[in-house]
Amino acid sequence: MENTAEIDERYTKFYGDRKHTKVYPTEFVVRTLLADYPGLNYQKPQAGNSILDMAFGDGRNTAFLCDLGLDVSGIEISRGIIEQTGARLKSLGYAPELRVGRNSNIPFENETFDYILACHCCYYCDEGETLLDNLNEYQRVMKPGGVLIASVADKTSYIFRNAEEMGDGSMRIAGDPYGNRNGYRLHGFSAEKDIEEYFSQYFGNFSFGHANNDYYGRREKLFWIVCQKK
Repeated sequence: MENTAEIDERYTKFYGDRKHTKVYPTEFVVRTLLADYPGLNYQKPQAGNSILDMAFGDGRNTAFLCDLGLDVSGIEISRGIIEQTGARLKSLGYAPELRVGRNSNIPFENETFDYILACHCCYYCDEGETLLDNLNEYQRVMKPGGVLIASVADKTSYIFRNAEEMGDGSMRIAGDPYGNRNGYRLHGFSAEKDIEEYFSQYFGNFSFGHANNDYYGRREKLFWIVCQKK
């Protein structure tokens, strides 16, 4: 069983050790928000739309969202990350609304956001909770017809090596090369149809992509998903 406080502390230190000021957005986020593809069908965010950047980390996507003229908010798991990343963003001229929260406990009112960006985070599950709990909370804070833009873990990705199957689609991580996620539960999928079936309780109008990246011997595999709140 993971100790949530220990994981929060590890991630706070992980992001705190990043001393550089300028950070750069994740490629799939840039492509999804700016580019056109035959299998990508949704209304792209427009300046003034509200968006929640889930688990924003060092703020690499937060700054990009601000540059697009969006009304940006974000949540992270510790006050330390809020303060560290908030200071970096402020030094660059950005002032998003940042709050402490978790996938299954988002500190905003019902129907607040036009969009949610969940980059490498929606499939992280606290003990006693499931990915479905996270998705329920996501749809709660989204406006009717709001859009979720997310990455979802492929079960054959490096992070699941030697992980323990938990029987609910999640796996307890044992071989994180960074050491941050060991003991934590991540939910993985094998195919797009499985994702659509799982997410369809709350979302519809799915667009999918897939990444199979070999970063010099570390094979990262992810699904990209864009879907709309029912």
